[in-house]
Amino acid sequence: MQKKTQIVKVEPVNLALKAIELLDNTIHYPGDRPALTSFNFNLNITSKADEEKRLLFVIVKVDVANENIHHLLGSITVSSIYTIDNFDEVVKINASGQPDMPEQLIETLHSTSLSTTRGVMFATFKGTFLHNALLPIIIPGSLIEEINK
Repeated sequence: MQKKTQIVKVEPVNLALKAIELLDNTIHYPGDRPALTSFNFNLNITSKADEEKRLLFVIVKVDVANENIHHLLGSITVSSIYTIDNFDEVVKINASGQPDMPEQLIETLHSTSLSTTRGVMFATFKGTFLHNALLPIIIPGSLIEEINK
């Protein structure tokens, strides 16, 4: 049996990063302990759209933990705001008010927003015990969507 390949043509997208906003950050000092060298990260990525202003918002929240410490060490929430020239053709708002976009655009937005958050994390945590809590590089498309019910 021959496998059929479907080619989907996607219009070029003129995407630009308009703003970066630090929405929230916390640091919880773990007390006198040896320097922490390993960290665990919990990521939450949310996409929103403002149809009127033709803006896309990708909000990344990162919680930082350590397997030997039983409380959150820190967290940061960063909003990356994008403009897109052909917003009306590329972004559709679904019944629940969330943006529906081509998978390739979602991966680009997530990858760029994660990299932006990584830089903001480094600048925010610099000089603290979280100085070496570097968010690892995440391959686009490797994130698993968790739907809260």
